[in-house]
Amino acid sequence: MSEKPKLERCSFTFNQEGNTKGTTDDVEILTIECESPLGIDNDEGCFYVLKTDGWSIDNVNDLQELFDRIQKVIQGGDK
Repeated sequence: MSEKPKLERCSFTFNQEGNTKGTTDDVEILTIECESPLGIDNDEGCFYVLKTDGWSIDNVNDLQELFDRIQKVIQGGDK
């Protein structure tokens, strides 16, 4: 039996209202790309590339929640 295809890259785009100081656009967009030549959905995981023109967070937990959501999707939901 042949190996399953490897998932090498996926991209997640999040948006939120701009910060209250008005130092960002009305809508802030953050793209987090997950990449791995070994396969994202294997035990080795992936590395992350963050792309944004302005993304505001109140604390590091806000960013961790996004990574947790991504991991849940990569691992297949409730697994």
